[in-house]
Amino acid sequence: MNALARRIDEALAGTPLSARLSPASASFALRRGGDSAAHRIGPEALRGLARLVATQPAMASFLSNRPAWLERAADLGPHTLAERGASLAGDGAALAGQGLEDALDLLRLRRREEMALAACADLAGLVPFEAVSEFLSLVAEATTRAALDLARRHLPDSLVDGAFAVIGMGKIAGREFTYHSDLDLIFLYRGGAAEIDRASRLGQRLIAYLTTMTGAGIAYEVDTRLRPSGQQGMLVASFAGYERYQTRGAATWEHLAMLRARPIAGALEEAAAGLRGVRAAVIPCAKPPWAELAELRQRVVDERARGDDGAAAFKTGVGGLMDVDFVAGGGVLERGAARFPELPSVRALLSAAAPPGAGEELLSDYQLLRRVEACARWVAGRAVERLPGELTMIAELVETGLAPEALRERVAAARRRIRAAYDRVIALGSIAGLAG
Repeated sequence: MNALARRIDEALAGTPLSARLSPASASFALRRGGDSAAHRIGPEALRGLARLVATQPAMASFLSNRPAWLERAADLGPHTLAERGASLAGDGAALAGQGLEDALDLLRLRRREEMALAACADLAGLVPFEAVSEFLSLVAEATTRAALDLARRHLPDSLVDGAFAVIGMGKIAGREFTYHSDLDLIFLYRGGAAEIDRASRLGQRLIAYLTTMTGAGIAYEVDTRLRPSGQQGMLVASFAGYERYQTRGAATWEHLAMLRARPIAGALEEAAAGLRGVRAAVIPCAKPPWAELAELRQRVVDERARGDDGAAAFKTGVGGLMDVDFVAGGGVLERGAARFPELPSVRALLSAAAPPGAGEELLSDYQLLRRVEACARWVAGRAVERLPGELTMIAELVETGLAPEALRERVAAARRRIRAAYDRVIALGSIAGLAG
Protein backbone atom coordinates (compact mmCIF):
# COMPACT_ATOMS: atom_id res chain seq x y z
CA MET A 1 0.00 0.00 0.00
CA ASN A 2 1.47 3.35 -1.04
CA ALA A 3 1.24 6.57 0.96
CA LEU A 4 -1.80 7.91 -0.88
CA ALA A 5 -3.76 4.68 -0.39
CA ARG A 6 -2.86 4.69 3.29
CA ARG A 7 -3.95 8.33 3.72
CA ILE A 8 -7.26 7.60 1.96
CA ASP A 9 -7.83 4.66 4.32
CA GLU A 10 -7.05 6.85 7.32
CA ALA A 11 -9.41 9.60 6.10
CA LEU A 12 -12.28 7.10 6.00
CA ALA A 13 -11.39 5.15 9.14
CA GLY A 14 -14.33 4.64 11.47
CA THR A 15 -16.92 5.55 8.84
CA PRO A 16 -19.20 3.29 6.77
CA LEU A 17 -17.30 4.43 3.67
CA SER A 18 -14.13 2.61 4.73
CA ALA A 19 -15.69 -0.65 3.55
CA ARG A 20 -16.75 0.88 0.22
CA LEU A 21 -13.30 1.32 -1.29
CA SER A 22 -13.21 -0.58 -4.55
CA PRO A 23 -10.60 -1.76 -7.05
CA ALA A 24 -11.18 1.54 -8.85
CA SER A 25 -10.17 3.55 -5.79
CA ALA A 26 -7.16 1.29 -5.25
CA SER A 27 -6.16 1.81 -8.88
CA PHE A 28 -6.49 5.58 -8.44
CA ALA A 29 -4.18 5.52 -5.43
CA LEU A 30 -1.69 3.30 -7.26
CA ARG A 31 -1.57 5.40 -10.44
CA ARG A 32 -1.55 8.82 -8.76
CA GLY A 33 0.28 7.97 -5.54
CA GLY A 34 3.65 9.10 -6.92
CA ASP A 35 2.41 12.53 -8.02
CA SER A 36 3.69 15.54 -6.14
CA ALA A 37 0.08 16.58 -5.54
CA ALA A 38 -0.56 13.30 -3.70
CA HIS A 39 2.09 14.25 -1.15
CA ARG A 40 1.04 17.85 -0.58
CA ILE A 41 -2.76 17.53 -0.54
CA GLY A 42 -4.04 18.80 2.80
CA PRO A 43 -6.35 16.94 5.20
CA GLU A 44 -9.57 18.70 4.14
CA ALA A 45 -9.12 18.16 0.41
CA LEU A 46 -7.91 14.62 1.11
CA ARG A 47 -11.13 13.92 2.99
CA GLY A 48 -13.13 15.06 -0.01
CA LEU A 49 -10.99 12.98 -2.35
CA ALA A 50 -11.33 9.88 -0.16
CA ARG A 51 -15.12 10.23 0.01
CA LEU A 52 -15.25 10.81 -3.74
CA VAL A 53 -13.32 7.69 -4.75
CA ALA A 54 -15.16 5.55 -2.19
CA THR A 55 -18.64 6.56 -3.34
CA GLN A 56 -18.15 6.85 -7.10
CA PRO A 57 -15.85 4.17 -8.59
CA ALA A 58 -16.51 5.29 -12.17
CA MET A 59 -15.24 8.77 -11.36
CA ALA A 60 -12.24 7.29 -9.55
CA SER A 61 -11.35 5.36 -12.71
CA PHE A 62 -11.71 8.48 -14.83
CA LEU A 63 -9.56 10.62 -12.51
CA SER A 64 -6.81 8.02 -12.30
CA ASN A 65 -5.93 9.08 -15.87
CA ARG A 66 -6.12 12.84 -15.17
CA PRO A 67 -2.94 13.85 -13.30
CA ALA A 68 -3.62 17.56 -13.78
CA TRP A 69 -6.91 17.17 -11.94
CA LEU A 70 -5.17 15.97 -8.78
CA GLU A 71 -2.95 19.06 -8.90
CA ARG A 72 -6.06 21.21 -8.85
CA ALA A 73 -7.68 19.15 -6.10
CA ALA A 74 -4.57 19.52 -3.93
CA ASP A 75 -4.99 23.30 -4.11
CA LEU A 76 -8.66 23.30 -3.13
CA GLY A 77 -9.70 25.94 -0.65
CA PRO A 78 -12.86 27.78 0.41
CA HIS A 79 -12.64 30.19 -2.54
CA THR A 80 -11.45 27.86 -5.31
CA LEU A 81 -14.83 27.18 -6.90
CA ALA A 82 -15.80 30.85 -6.93
CA GLU A 83 -12.49 31.79 -8.54
CA ARG A 84 -12.72 28.99 -11.07
CA GLY A 85 -16.33 29.85 -11.85
CA ALA A 86 -15.39 33.44 -12.61
CA SER A 87 -12.70 32.29 -15.06
CA LEU A 88 -14.90 29.90 -17.05
CA ALA A 89 -16.10 32.61 -19.43
CA GLY A 90 -12.66 32.78 -21.03
CA ASP A 91 -12.26 29.04 -21.53
CA GLY A 92 -13.91 29.03 -24.94
CA ALA A 93 -10.70 30.28 -26.54
CA ALA A 94 -9.13 26.88 -25.89
CA LEU A 95 -11.51 25.35 -28.45
CA ALA A 96 -10.75 27.81 -31.22
CA GLY A 97 -7.95 25.80 -32.81
CA GLN A 98 -9.57 22.38 -32.33
CA GLY A 99 -11.37 20.25 -34.88
CA LEU A 100 -15.00 19.48 -34.13
CA GLU A 101 -14.49 16.01 -32.65
CA ASP A 102 -11.64 17.16 -30.42
CA ALA A 103 -13.62 20.21 -29.32
CA LEU A 104 -16.63 18.09 -28.37
CA ASP A 105 -14.42 15.73 -26.40
CA LEU A 106 -12.82 18.66 -24.59
CA LEU A 107 -16.22 19.99 -23.53
CA ARG A 108 -17.14 16.61 -22.08
CA LEU A 109 -13.83 16.06 -20.33
CA ARG A 110 -13.98 19.53 -18.82
CA ARG A 111 -17.49 18.99 -17.54
CA ARG A 112 -16.49 15.74 -15.83
CA GLU A 113 -13.34 17.23 -14.33
CA GLU A 114 -15.17 20.30 -13.02
CA MET A 115 -17.97 18.18 -11.55
CA ALA A 116 -15.36 16.04 -9.78
CA LEU A 117 -13.62 19.15 -8.44
CA ALA A 118 -16.94 20.48 -7.15
CA ALA A 119 -17.71 17.12 -5.54
CA CYS A 120 -14.30 17.01 -3.88
CA ALA A 121 -14.86 20.45 -2.34
CA ASP A 122 -18.43 19.53 -1.43
CA LEU A 123 -17.62 16.19 0.21
CA ALA A 124 -14.69 17.76 2.04
CA GLY A 125 -17.01 20.33 3.60
CA LEU A 126 -14.87 23.15 2.21
CA VAL A 127 -17.83 25.07 0.78
CA PRO A 128 -21.60 25.12 1.34
CA PHE A 129 -23.71 23.24 -1.16
CA GLU A 130 -25.15 26.51 -2.51
CA ALA A 131 -21.65 27.42 -3.76
CA VAL A 132 -21.28 23.98 -5.34
CA SER A 133 -24.65 24.36 -7.03
CA GLU A 134 -23.73 27.76 -8.44
CA PHE A 135 -20.42 26.43 -9.74
CA LEU A 136 -22.04 23.45 -11.46
CA SER A 137 -24.46 25.91 -13.07
CA LEU A 138 -21.62 28.11 -14.31
CA VAL A 139 -19.94 25.06 -15.86
CA ALA A 140 -23.18 24.20 -17.67
CA GLU A 141 -23.57 27.77 -18.91
CA ALA A 142 -19.99 27.90 -20.18
CA THR A 143 -20.45 24.54 -21.92
CA THR A 144 -23.64 25.75 -23.59
CA ARG A 145 -21.97 28.95 -24.82
CA ALA A 146 -19.04 26.98 -26.21
CA ALA A 147 -21.35 24.49 -27.93
CA LEU A 148 -23.30 27.37 -29.48
CA ASP A 149 -20.07 28.88 -30.80
CA LEU A 150 -19.17 25.51 -32.32
CA ALA A 151 -22.61 25.17 -33.88
CA ARG A 152 -22.32 28.59 -35.48
CA ARG A 153 -18.84 27.80 -36.75
CA HIS A 154 -19.91 24.52 -38.34
CA LEU A 155 -23.19 25.75 -39.79
CA PRO A 156 -22.11 28.00 -42.67
CA ASP A 157 -25.41 29.79 -43.15
CA SER A 158 -26.08 30.23 -39.46
CA LEU A 159 -27.81 33.27 -38.09
CA VAL A 160 -25.65 36.30 -37.56
CA ASP A 161 -24.38 36.93 -34.06
CA GLY A 162 -27.00 38.31 -31.75
CA ALA A 163 -30.07 36.91 -33.55
CA PHE A 164 -30.40 33.66 -31.56
CA ALA A 165 -30.80 33.18 -27.82
CA VAL A 166 -30.63 30.11 -25.60
CA ILE A 167 -32.94 30.40 -22.59
CA GLY A 168 -32.19 28.25 -19.57
CA MET A 169 -35.21 27.07 -17.61
CA GLY A 170 -35.62 25.75 -14.09
CA LYS A 171 -32.48 24.91 -12.15
CA ILE A 172 -30.04 26.43 -14.61
CA ALA A 173 -31.97 29.71 -14.61
CA GLY A 174 -31.59 30.08 -10.85
CA ARG A 175 -28.07 28.58 -10.82
CA GLU A 176 -29.37 25.69 -8.73
CA PHE A 177 -27.78 22.84 -10.67
CA THR A 178 -26.81 19.66 -8.91
CA TYR A 179 -24.94 16.55 -9.99
CA HIS A 180 -26.24 15.13 -13.28
CA SER A 181 -28.84 17.85 -13.83
CA ASP A 182 -30.37 18.08 -17.30
CA LEU A 183 -30.36 21.30 -19.28
CA ASP A 184 -33.92 22.56 -19.76
CA LEU A 185 -33.70 24.91 -22.76
CA ILE A 186 -35.83 26.89 -25.15
CA PHE A 187 -34.57 28.78 -28.21
CA LEU A 188 -35.64 32.22 -29.41
CA TYR A 189 -34.58 34.09 -32.55
CA ARG A 190 -35.13 37.47 -34.11
CA GLY A 191 -36.93 37.33 -37.42
CA GLY A 192 -39.86 35.77 -39.17
CA ALA A 193 -40.63 32.85 -41.46
CA ALA A 194 -37.55 33.46 -43.61
CA GLU A 195 -35.21 32.88 -40.66
CA ILE A 196 -36.95 29.99 -38.94
CA ASP A 197 -35.23 27.21 -40.90
CA ARG A 198 -31.74 28.47 -40.09
CA ALA A 199 -32.69 29.05 -36.45
CA SER A 200 -34.09 25.52 -36.19
CA ARG A 201 -30.94 23.99 -37.65
CA LEU A 202 -28.81 25.99 -35.23
CA GLY A 203 -30.90 24.77 -32.30
CA GLN A 204 -30.71 21.17 -33.53
CA ARG A 205 -26.96 21.42 -33.99
CA LEU A 206 -26.53 22.86 -30.50
CA ILE A 207 -28.54 20.03 -28.96
CA ALA A 208 -26.49 17.47 -30.88
CA TYR A 209 -23.22 19.00 -29.70
CA LEU A 210 -24.38 18.76 -26.09
CA THR A 211 -26.01 15.32 -26.18
CA THR A 212 -24.13 13.22 -28.74
CA MET A 213 -22.16 10.35 -27.21
CA THR A 214 -18.46 10.57 -28.02
CA GLY A 215 -15.49 8.69 -26.61
CA ALA A 216 -15.63 11.14 -23.69
CA GLY A 217 -19.35 10.60 -23.03
CA ILE A 218 -22.01 13.29 -23.35
CA ALA A 219 -21.91 16.87 -22.14
CA TYR A 220 -25.51 17.17 -20.89
CA GLU A 221 -28.92 15.73 -21.47
CA VAL A 222 -31.15 18.42 -22.98
CA ASP A 223 -34.90 18.78 -22.43
CA THR A 224 -36.82 21.19 -24.69
CA ARG A 225 -40.35 20.26 -23.62
CA LEU A 226 -40.92 23.68 -22.00
CA ARG A 227 -40.96 25.42 -25.37
CA PRO A 228 -44.25 26.99 -26.50
CA SER A 229 -46.86 24.28 -27.15
CA GLY A 230 -44.53 21.67 -25.70
CA GLN A 231 -43.39 18.68 -27.72
CA GLN A 232 -45.93 19.52 -30.42
CA GLY A 233 -44.52 23.01 -30.94
CA MET A 234 -41.65 24.27 -33.06
CA LEU A 235 -38.17 23.78 -31.62
CA VAL A 236 -37.52 27.52 -31.90
CA ALA A 237 -39.79 30.55 -31.54
CA SER A 238 -39.32 34.14 -32.60
CA PHE A 239 -39.06 36.75 -29.87
CA ALA A 240 -42.35 38.24 -31.06
CA GLY A 241 -44.03 34.84 -31.32
CA TYR A 242 -42.95 33.85 -27.82
CA GLU A 243 -44.34 37.08 -26.39
CA ARG A 244 -47.66 36.58 -28.19
CA TYR A 245 -47.93 33.00 -26.96
CA GLN A 246 -47.15 33.84 -23.35
CA THR A 247 -49.50 36.82 -23.20
CA ARG A 248 -52.40 35.32 -25.18
CA GLY A 249 -52.32 31.53 -25.22
CA ALA A 250 -50.11 30.12 -22.47
CA ALA A 251 -51.56 28.09 -19.62
CA THR A 252 -50.91 28.92 -15.98
CA TRP A 253 -48.28 26.18 -15.71
CA GLU A 254 -46.42 27.75 -18.64
CA HIS A 255 -46.40 31.09 -16.85
CA LEU A 256 -45.07 29.24 -13.80
CA ALA A 257 -42.23 27.77 -15.88
CA MET A 258 -41.54 31.15 -17.49
CA LEU A 259 -40.75 32.64 -14.08
CA ARG A 260 -37.71 30.39 -13.89
CA ALA A 261 -36.23 31.42 -17.23
CA ARG A 262 -32.99 33.25 -17.94
CA PRO A 263 -30.90 33.77 -21.10
CA ILE A 264 -27.61 31.86 -20.84
CA ALA A 265 -26.12 32.08 -24.35
CA GLY A 266 -26.46 34.05 -27.56
CA ALA A 267 -28.50 37.26 -27.65
CA LEU A 268 -28.54 37.77 -23.90
CA GLU A 269 -29.67 41.38 -23.68
CA GLU A 270 -32.41 41.08 -26.28
CA ALA A 271 -33.77 37.92 -24.69
CA ALA A 272 -33.65 39.40 -21.19
CA ALA A 273 -35.60 42.43 -22.40
CA GLY A 274 -38.18 40.15 -24.00
CA LEU A 275 -38.64 38.14 -20.82
CA ARG A 276 -39.05 41.33 -18.79
CA GLY A 277 -41.79 42.44 -21.17
CA VAL A 278 -43.63 39.13 -20.92
CA ARG A 279 -43.46 39.08 -17.13
CA ALA A 280 -44.75 42.63 -16.91
CA ALA A 281 -47.74 41.57 -19.00
CA VAL A 282 -48.71 38.35 -17.21
CA ILE A 283 -47.85 38.86 -13.53
CA PRO A 284 -49.60 39.22 -11.25
CA CYS A 285 -52.29 36.91 -12.64
CA ALA A 286 -55.76 38.24 -13.30
CA LYS A 287 -57.09 35.61 -10.87
CA PRO A 288 -55.34 33.61 -8.11
CA PRO A 289 -53.49 30.66 -9.66
CA TRP A 290 -53.68 28.27 -6.73
CA ALA A 291 -56.59 26.05 -7.77
CA GLU A 292 -54.99 25.32 -11.14
CA LEU A 293 -51.56 24.79 -9.60
CA ALA A 294 -52.95 22.41 -6.97
CA GLU A 295 -54.59 20.33 -9.68
CA LEU A 296 -51.38 20.23 -11.73
CA ARG A 297 -49.30 19.37 -8.67
CA GLN A 298 -51.61 16.47 -7.81
CA ARG A 299 -51.23 15.08 -11.32
CA VAL A 300 -47.46 15.06 -10.85
CA VAL A 301 -47.85 13.18 -7.56
CA ASP A 302 -50.18 10.64 -9.16
CA GLU A 303 -47.95 10.05 -12.18
CA ARG A 304 -44.46 10.23 -10.71
CA ALA A 305 -44.68 9.40 -7.01
CA ARG A 306 -46.58 6.13 -6.98
CA GLY A 307 -45.68 3.85 -4.09
CA ASP A 308 -44.06 6.66 -2.12
CA ASP A 309 -43.67 5.93 1.59
CA GLY A 310 -43.34 9.52 2.75
CA ALA A 311 -39.55 9.62 2.45
CA ALA A 312 -38.49 8.03 -0.83
CA ALA A 313 -39.97 10.39 -3.46
CA PHE A 314 -38.14 13.47 -2.21
CA LYS A 315 -38.72 15.44 -5.43
CA THR A 316 -42.15 14.62 -6.81
CA GLY A 317 -43.95 13.18 -3.79
CA VAL A 318 -46.26 14.97 -1.34
CA GLY A 319 -44.10 17.47 0.57
CA GLY A 320 -41.23 17.07 -1.88
CA LEU A 321 -39.10 19.64 -3.60
CA MET A 322 -41.82 20.40 -6.13
CA ASP A 323 -44.19 21.60 -3.41
CA VAL A 324 -41.76 24.41 -2.64
CA ASP A 325 -41.22 25.12 -6.34
CA PHE A 326 -44.97 25.57 -6.77
CA VAL A 327 -45.38 27.75 -3.66
CA ALA A 328 -42.54 30.06 -4.69
CA GLY A 329 -43.64 30.44 -8.29
CA GLY A 330 -47.32 30.58 -7.43
CA GLY A 331 -46.64 33.37 -4.97
CA VAL A 332 -45.05 35.48 -7.70
CA LEU A 333 -47.93 34.74 -10.09
CA GLU A 334 -50.36 35.81 -7.38
CA ARG A 335 -48.64 38.94 -6.12
CA GLY A 336 -45.99 39.85 -8.67
CA ALA A 337 -42.59 41.09 -7.57
CA ALA A 338 -41.53 44.68 -7.04
CA ARG A 339 -38.16 43.69 -8.45
CA PHE A 340 -37.90 40.40 -10.29
CA PRO A 341 -34.70 38.60 -9.25
CA GLU A 342 -31.82 38.51 -11.72
CA LEU A 343 -31.28 34.85 -10.84
CA PRO A 344 -34.77 33.37 -10.41
CA SER A 345 -33.93 30.72 -7.86
CA VAL A 346 -36.62 29.20 -5.66
CA ARG A 347 -35.21 31.14 -2.70
CA ALA A 348 -35.27 34.41 -4.63
CA LEU A 349 -38.82 33.90 -5.92
CA LEU A 350 -40.07 32.96 -2.46
CA SER A 351 -38.37 36.00 -0.92
CA ALA A 352 -39.98 38.22 -3.57
CA ALA A 353 -43.53 37.04 -2.86
CA ALA A 354 -43.82 35.62 0.67
CA PRO A 355 -44.64 37.65 3.78
CA PRO A 356 -41.38 38.82 5.43
CA GLY A 357 -39.67 35.94 7.22
CA ALA A 358 -42.54 33.54 6.52
CA GLY A 359 -40.60 31.23 4.21
CA GLU A 360 -37.47 30.59 6.25
CA GLU A 361 -38.52 27.26 7.77
CA LEU A 362 -39.79 26.14 4.38
CA LEU A 363 -36.47 27.03 2.77
CA SER A 364 -34.53 25.22 5.48
CA ASP A 365 -36.42 22.00 4.75
CA TYR A 366 -36.06 22.65 1.02
CA GLN A 367 -32.29 22.91 1.41
CA LEU A 368 -32.19 19.60 3.28
CA LEU A 369 -34.05 17.87 0.44
CA ARG A 370 -31.75 19.54 -2.10
CA ARG A 371 -28.76 18.19 -0.19
CA VAL A 372 -30.27 14.70 -0.08
CA GLU A 373 -30.99 14.90 -3.81
CA ALA A 374 -27.40 15.90 -4.55
CA CYS A 375 -25.93 13.06 -2.49
CA ALA A 376 -28.33 10.51 -3.97
CA ARG A 377 -27.42 11.62 -7.49
CA TRP A 378 -23.71 11.57 -6.76
CA VAL A 379 -23.82 8.01 -5.41
CA ALA A 380 -26.08 6.80 -8.25
CA GLY A 381 -23.99 8.51 -10.93
CA ARG A 382 -27.16 9.74 -12.63
CA ALA A 383 -30.31 11.77 -12.07
CA VAL A 384 -32.68 10.16 -9.54
CA GLU A 385 -35.96 11.31 -7.97
CA ARG A 386 -36.21 8.73 -5.19
CA LEU A 387 -34.08 7.39 -2.39
CA PRO A 388 -32.81 3.84 -2.96
CA GLY A 389 -33.31 1.09 -0.44
CA GLU A 390 -29.64 1.17 0.61
CA LEU A 391 -28.89 4.54 2.21
CA THR A 392 -25.61 3.99 4.00
CA MET A 393 -23.42 6.02 1.64
CA ILE A 394 -26.00 8.74 1.06
CA ALA A 395 -26.58 9.23 4.79
CA GLU A 396 -22.85 9.48 5.48
CA LEU A 397 -22.44 12.11 2.75
CA VAL A 398 -25.40 14.15 3.99
CA GLU A 399 -23.94 14.25 7.50
CA THR A 400 -21.00 12.39 8.99
CA GLY A 401 -22.23 9.65 11.30
CA LEU A 402 -25.86 9.93 10.21
CA ALA A 403 -27.57 6.53 10.28
CA PRO A 404 -29.70 5.49 7.27
CA GLU A 405 -32.91 5.26 9.27
CA ALA A 406 -32.24 8.66 10.83
CA LEU A 407 -31.89 10.10 7.34
CA ARG A 408 -35.24 8.61 6.31
CA GLU A 409 -36.88 10.07 9.42
CA ARG A 410 -35.32 13.46 8.79
CA VAL A 411 -36.51 13.52 5.17
CA ALA A 412 -40.01 12.38 6.14
CA ALA A 413 -40.27 15.07 8.83
CA ALA A 414 -39.11 17.78 6.43
CA ARG A 415 -41.65 16.63 3.86
CA ARG A 416 -44.46 16.74 6.44
CA ARG A 417 -43.59 20.32 7.32
CA ILE A 418 -43.35 21.32 3.65
CA ARG A 419 -46.73 19.77 2.86
CA ALA A 420 -48.33 21.49 5.86
CA ALA A 421 -47.10 24.85 4.56
CA TYR A 422 -48.24 24.00 1.04
CA ASP A 423 -51.69 22.98 2.30
CA ARG A 424 -52.09 26.26 4.20
CA VAL A 425 -51.33 28.22 1.03
CA ILE A 426 -53.75 26.19 -1.08
CA ALA A 427 -56.51 26.35 1.54
CA LEU A 428 -56.23 30.14 1.90
CA GLY A 429 -55.69 30.66 -1.81
CA SER A 430 -52.75 32.92 -1.11
CA ILE A 431 -49.08 32.74 -0.28
CA ALA A 432 -50.00 34.66 2.85
CA GLY A 433 -50.83 31.21 4.21
CA LEU A 434 -47.12 30.71 4.86
CA ALA A 435 -47.42 33.09 7.78
CA GLY A 436 -49.61 30.52 9.51
